[in-house]
Order: sequence, then structure tokens, then C-alpha cells
Amino acid sequence: MKSAIHLTAAAAFTCWGVHLAGAAAVVDAAASSAAKCCGALENSFPGKTYSSTNQQNLYQKFIASYFSVNDRLQPSCVVSPANTNDVSAIVGLLSKNTCQFAVKSGGHGILTGSSNIVKGVTVDLRGMKSVSLNKKAKTATVQPGAKWIDVYSYLDPLGYAIPGGRAGDVGVGGLTTGGGNSFFAARYGFACDNVKRFEVGEAGLSGEDVATNVTNADLFTALKGSQNNLGIVTQFDFVAFESSDLWGGTAAYDKKTVPAQIKAFYEFTKNLKNDPYGSLIFVWNYFPKIKEITIVNLYEYTANRTGPVKTYPPPFKGFAPESAVGPPISNTLRVTNLSSLTGELNSPVELSNLYASLTFTNNLTVLNQVVGILSKELDVYKNDGFYEYASIEFQPLPRTFTDRSIERGGNVLGLDRYHDDNVIFLLDMAWNGTQHDAKIRSLADKVMGDLTTYLKGVGALKEFQYLNYAFEDQDPLGGYGPVALSKIKAASKKYDPGQVFQKLVPGGFKLAGAGSGNKYNH
Repeated sequence: MKSAIHLTAAAAFTCWGVHLAGAAAVVDAAASSAAKCCGALENSFPGKTYSSTNQQNLYQKFIASYFSVNDRLQPSCVVSPANTNDVSAIVGLLSKNTCQFAVKSGGHGILTGSSNIVKGVTVDLRGMKSVSLNKKAKTATVQPGAKWIDVYSYLDPLGYAIPGGRAGDVGVGGLTTGGGNSFFAARYGFACDNVKRFEVGEAGLSGEDVATNVTNADLFTALKGSQNNLGIVTQFDFVAFESSDLWGGTAAYDKKTVPAQIKAFYEFTKNLKNDPYGSLIFVWNYFPKIKEITIVNLYEYTANRTGPVKTYPPPFKGFAPESAVGPPISNTLRVTNLSSLTGELNSPVELSNLYASLTFTNNLTVLNQVVGILSKELDVYKNDGFYEYASIEFQPLPRTFTDRSIERGGNVLGLDRYHDDNVIFLLDMAWNGTQHDAKIRSLADKVMGDLTTYLKGVGALKEFQYLNYAFEDQDPLGGYGPVALSKIKAASKKYDPGQVFQKLVPGGFKLAGAGSGNKYNH
């Protein structure tokens, strides 16, 4: 299983039928190793290392800073580097002492153990969150601990932007190394495609600490989608462009509009290449507490705008009030800046979360069938309040995104295999407590399994799974395809010869299990 779930050694060994005493010995060894590393870190980084017994207030605030309850684990200690040299020294110390560790930038991931750890050290990059702009070079330099709201709040007054996260509370580091969808994808590709220089804190980088299309070019490409497998990126230099206010916001609709919405979504995705300034997310929500389904679309038109806009921009004519979709029940559509648009798209916190994702061909019949399957599956639980909400998203993934990526040197997402237009599907569920975990998991398995069976049967399923949305049992790195995966593996062997980020960083999707297949494809 390509799981980011970090089981305790005792639980794992019990499941495998090994005597609990032996498991306890392994746990104790892990705890002992972590304690040794924490002691060494406290000596080397006094004031920057904290735990449940050392600067407890900082430790508790750190745990609470994670978006999802899923990843609010209790590491043996936390260390907060201030710069790349600190990161390299920390990685060297942890590697020398064979200590497991995790790396946190924004902490918005929802997989347990993806950016936190038990019986190990968490490297907290939140202190590394500076943003700067070189207008002459048209370069925005951003550290990984920044959140996208920090980036846009800095760049908006300067009249510049970079392609980045669509929700302000998402971190720069995780989104970018996972690919990074963006309002600007049809114009500039993914967020990772707009990085022109990575700075990497990793002791095994053969004396170099940068990766560009000239220096360490193979690492440069492999970092664009490989998540935490190749080192800790400590600085991103993004291509910046001049930008002012945009038109956008949310629009809510009655569930009766779904058939018209699906047709409009299909047409939007098919025609995005003709007007690449458009960005759309179709969101189908069910809230058990009010027993109601709502549609809330996210519209953004990234051409510069001033003053009020009386009519929907051209790509959104299929959703305009005079269209078959009809007027929204309510909306926040306006001309404003990126900070405002991304600030309203933040998700509820203090909940447990589950994401799972698929990619399929943009086909009107297929889209309607997918909606029918989802409605049938979720209708069974419509009157059951064991979860806070279930959200189904369709996001355009047209070929034009890939064309823009290729123009910028390419990445390792493997989307260049596809010459048609596609759709990213996201299942997003949230709930309180842990008593419903098994029921949520069962529901997700049923939904994803039935969707996969249908999509495979009609030849519409694609291997690609967007890593930042993937479920723990999915295989997003393998979904990039053998050519792209081989580039990541080659870079791992070359730049991390000791395999520190494979052996000592258990969280996230790792190379050892990549390519063995998506659970739902079996």
C-alpha cells in the first residue's frame, strides 16, 4: 500500500502477527533514536528546537497549525530552521544519527504522516516564509513556509503575480512540488512550471545547492512533481508577470441546474484553449445537517480588469444568467485582487479530511454518467449525519495546460502522453472525531471503485492522478508513467545517494511503491 499513514511499529507488527514484545522493542528503539536526535538538535539549534517538555507552548501551537486533524501528530521534537544552511545541517545530523523525520511547510496536506511524524523529528519550515520581487528580472523569490495568501498580499500592491495556489491558506512548498494547479494554468502551466530556480537544502547534493535548467538540470525537472522525494526545497524563484485586478468569485446554484452545468463545464473545458484567461471549478456539495445539495462554482477570469463587470467574460457564457444554467441563487462575483479571491476559498479547519482523485476524458456522456454514479452512491447516506460535508469537484485539465508546461521546459507529471482534454475529479469529505473513520473509508472505497470500473469500461480513465489530491492507497507517482517516474528515480539515486529521503522520510508517496498500481485499478 502506497500509504502516507504512519502506523506505530507496535500496531504494524501486531497486524503482521509478530509478538507484541518484539514490536515494543522496535518502538523503543525508534523513540530512543529520536530522543538522541532531539538532544543533538537542542544543542545545535538552541531556541529553535521544541517538544512536549521543552517550550511546550510553541510545541502545542505547532500541532494546532495543521489544517487537518489527520496530521496533528505529536513528534518527538520540532526544529525550525531559519535558512538553507540550517536545513542542510539538520538533514546531515538526522542522517548521521539515522533518525526518521518529516517536513512541514504550510501543513495543508490531509494524509496522516505526510508532513508530520510520531517517534521522529518534524522540520518546521514556517519560519522560512519571506517573499521578495525583482521587477527588473521579473522574479519572485519565495520561501517554502509562506502560504499563498502571504505571496499574493505582497505582490498585489506591486502589480505583479505568479501562478500559485487557489486557496490562500495552502502552503507554497507542498503545492509547488506536487505540481500545483492554478488560476493561470491555461496561460502559464502549473505552478512548478514557473519555477526557474530551486534552492535545495540537502547534504548529499554534490556540493551544489541550486537547480535550474542549466545547473543540475535533471534535478530541476524532477523536482517539478516529485513532492518530498528529492530533498527539502528552501527557496523558489518564480517567473513573475505584471497583473492587476481580476474578475471572479463564487456562484451558488440549485441542484436542478446540474444537467445544464455539466454541459457548460464540458464546453468550457473544450474551448479553454481559445481564451486561456478562464479558470473554473465545478463543486457539488452535500451537507447532511441541512439535508441539501448545492452547486457552488468558482469562476476566475485572469485578464486585467477595472471597475464593475456587467456581463460574464466570454469563457463563462455557458454559465451566464441568460444561459440554460440561469442566474445563481447567490454570488460573490466581483473585480478584485488575488489576495481577496484566494482568501475566500479557504476550507473549514478542525476536521478530519479525506481526498481521493481520478482523471478522465472530457466527454459529455462520461461527465453525465459520473454525476449519476456519484448521486446514486451518496444518496444512500443523504440522511446520515456522520460527516460534515461531501464535496465533488470537476476541474478542467485541457491539453493547453500541458502545452504551456512544455514551453517552459516540462515537468515529471507525465501529462505530455495525453493529446486530448481531460478532467480532474476530486472527492473531498470532512467529519468530526474518529468514530466514523471506517464508515468514511468504506464510502470512499465504494465511490472510487465504482467510478474506476465505469471509466475503465468506457476507455475514459487516465493513469494520471493529481498528487496533491491523491488518497493514501493511490499511486500518483506511478500514474506519471514509466518515463517520468524513471527521471525521478534517477535523480534520487544521483542527488540522494544515501537515500535519506526514501529511508528516513516515511511520509508522502515514496518511490519504492511507485508504479505498483492504483488500488482502484485492481
